[in-house]
Amino acid sequence: MSEELGFLSEKVARYDLVFVKIVDAPRPQVLRAKIEKIYTTGKGIYSTLLGSEVEFVRSGGRWGDMALIVGDQAILFVKSIFGELYEDAWRGHMVVEEIEGASYAIFQYKELWLREDIPSSIRACSRQDPKRPYATAIRFDVMEAYLLSLIDKVNADSKKYKSYRRAVVWLKRRLIYRFFV
Repeated sequence: MSEELGFLSEKVARYDLVFVKIVDAPRPQVLRAKIEKIYTTGKGIYSTLLGSEVEFVRSGGRWGDMALIVGDQAILFVKSIFGELYEDAWRGHMVVEEIEGASYAIFQYKELWLREDIPSSIRACSRQDPKRPYATAIRFDVMEAYLLSLIDKVNADSKKYKSYRRAVVWLKRRLIYRFFV
């Protein structure tokens, strides 16, 4: 599924996607964020959480993966594990910052626009992040539109898989029934 759908499809398939503002850091490695926009639900995020504050365990901030801090706004990939929300451990967020009067999502990959496997809409609206030599700044409106279209594709692909899976299960049951009866 993910190779056909491309850039960020694995994250969209496995995590809920929200736009947040980090408001507090109550404990080590735990952040509290206000949910400003919900893109997907079902993996720990519910539509009733819009506008409320939630706590999540942030990514550890490995090499090349900048950690979120209080005051940041970000597109965040999270899911619930044993009742707690966890940020995706590797590039689990894209900080959203203003650069020269426009909003940009910061993706932690150097010169992303040079990769052939990245959609042309993303490549065309990408530039070097002026603060971070290891990151690419992508116009926020373009990244958001891409993610929304990717969510639709992942959901459609998931429905096809579930339909196929139901047919296979039905067929197996039918064959087993005929074999033993």
